[in-house]
Parts: sequence; C-alpha cells; structure tokens
Amino acid sequence: MKNNKRNPHPGTEQAIQQVLQAERDAEQAIKDCEQEARQIIYDARNRSQRIYARTDQRITNMEMRHGHKLDKAIKNVESEGAVELRLDASQQYDPDSLQAVVENLAIELCQLNPAAED
Repeated sequence: MKNNKRNPHPGTEQAIQQVLQAERDAEQAIKDCEQEARQIIYDARNRSQRIYARTDQRITNMEMRHGHKLDKAIKNVESEGAVELRLDASQQYDPDSLQAVVENLAIELCQLNPAAED
C-alpha cells in the first residue's frame, strides 16, 4: 500500500496555497498596521511636546509682561501715594506746630534718664 494518494481534486492544492498566501498577507498587514500605529504615537508625542513647549513659552512671556505691568502700576501707586502723603502732611501741620514737636522730641531725647543710670 502506498501512501502517495493523489489529491482527488486538482484545485485543492491551489486553494491551500491561496489560504497560506492570504495568511502571509494578513500577517504582513498586521505588521504594517503596528508600524503605522507606532509612527502615529511617535508623531503625536512629538506634536504634544512641541505644543507643551510653545504653551510654556507663552505662559512665561505672559507672566513677564504682566509682571512688568504690575511693577509699573505699583510704582505709580507708590509715587502717587507719596505725593498725596506729602500734601496731606503739609495740610495737617503748620510749620510752627511741627517745629514745636521737633523741639520737644529733641529735649526729651537729650535729657538724662535717672532710671537708666542704675
């Protein structure tokens, strides 16, 4: 008995080869899709890093601009406040009263405190 049986259908071998080729094609398609997915992920990461860097730079620039504006506003308020303080002080005290306060303070500071000598 021989084991060499011929395929009863001549198209069977061709159908098997077609199935095997379809499997190889599917495996290659899967590999191609995996590679494409890796490339998409890589590109997305790079894009997100660029967006992050631009956003960080914009935030830094905005902080600097607003910091400068805030510094300028503070200086304006300080200088306006100093002018108003001088005006208020000159309106509150007359020169004679101010001179009397200064003289009294000078006398008080110059006097010896007997309790401090102990």
